[in-house]
Amino acid sequence: MRSLILAAAIAGCASRPADTTRYISIDADAIETARTVAARHGARIEQVDGDANIAVIAIDAADLEPLSELMHQEHHRCGGFMLHESLEDAHAALLQPAFKDPIKYTLDRAALVQAVLPELDRTRILGTIRELSAMKNRYYRSDQGAAASLWLRDRWRSFSTRSDVTVELFDQGYPQQSVILTIPGSTRPDEIVVIGGHLDSIAPGGTSSTAPGADDDASGIATLTEVARVLLAKDYRPARTIKFMAYAAEEVGLRGSQAIVRAYKKRNINVVGALQLDMTNYKGSDKDIWLMKDFTDAAQNTFLTRLIDTYVGATWGLDVCGYACSDHAAWHRAGVPASMPFESASRDRNQKIHTPSDTLETSDRNAAHAVKFARLGAAYAIELAKGELASSTSIAQTPPASTCWWTLFGFAGLGLAGLGLTRWFARID
Repeated sequence: MRSLILAAAIAGCASRPADTTRYISIDADAIETARTVAARHGARIEQVDGDANIAVIAIDAADLEPLSELMHQEHHRCGGFMLHESLEDAHAALLQPAFKDPIKYTLDRAALVQAVLPELDRTRILGTIRELSAMKNRYYRSDQGAAASLWLRDRWRSFSTRSDVTVELFDQGYPQQSVILTIPGSTRPDEIVVIGGHLDSIAPGGTSSTAPGADDDASGIATLTEVARVLLAKDYRPARTIKFMAYAAEEVGLRGSQAIVRAYKKRNINVVGALQLDMTNYKGSDKDIWLMKDFTDAAQNTFLTRLIDTYVGATWGLDVCGYACSDHAAWHRAGVPASMPFESASRDRNQKIHTPSDTLETSDRNAAHAVKFARLGAAYAIELAKGELASSTSIAQTPPASTCWWTLFGFAGLGLAGLGLTRWFARID
């Protein structure tokens, strides 16, 4: 990847406290947006080095949230930039990720997938979207954003009493925390499959805004929630470990997902695939599911097209969404095969996101579009994590209904015969 490296030369920077400086990487097409934010307090951005695509900028911490709002307004991107812990970390964002040897993508769990898919319930997806979007906002610094984390944690915990299934909060230092549900793998537990979406919402005004975020991204959280519910209801036992993740603070620099990625890298946790569900309930284009080609893995995307054709019964297309447009970029940067199936082509995106009008009424009040992504998410989980249903053996041994009826008739016949013999002996007496 070619790179463009920028630094912000802030007017009066010598007097600016060093601890207010933050480093971000941003798409080169958004440089003017960053300049606009800096100019509001007499700052300017100057090019230092580079020749294409991505910029690293030193920016005042106070400018991060205004930049986030402008990125949404002018570029219609969720996130749109990555906030880094240090300048060194920011420079690393410009390097080509070092990918491990890919795993084999096979479709050999058709019976298991077909047992799960009919259980996916669009009305449950709809209900979760309604509950999340009824909150005033889910901004990462707001009380409601913090409450959303607790609400989702408790919802996910209600899905299973299995002692091996865990739900935890991941603290990034903000009121809102990321939520992680883990279904451990049976034979390859050290290989992790991640399915995620972002929990926060945003609109102009920050903590005081009205940001229902029904499509962005209550729809994604509701979709992956339904996948988790059904897999646990069917007592699914994956071979690889599956982690469902609801990321905090995506809208302000992919902060939640990046924090998790950094922690997993330090612990040498082996994530073999990541799927991002960011907006699933607005059908704005002629095709149902759009796979983003940029900052994703081509082989895994091909795997997704096979899943769609085999199990989902939907149409699909390919598109691009720009740098750091959602949390899949954090995994991609870490060398993890990542994919982002999206609800429409970028040109046809939902124009109500990042506003108070991002309500269920402006996307799909039936969740008929979102359930297609739930089918894809479930198929992805099963065909990548493999495994079996714990109850599959007992189900296979259950006799067919006709056998059950004949058995009942047999017992009834024996009962009647016994009653007749009893009365016969009574007459003899």
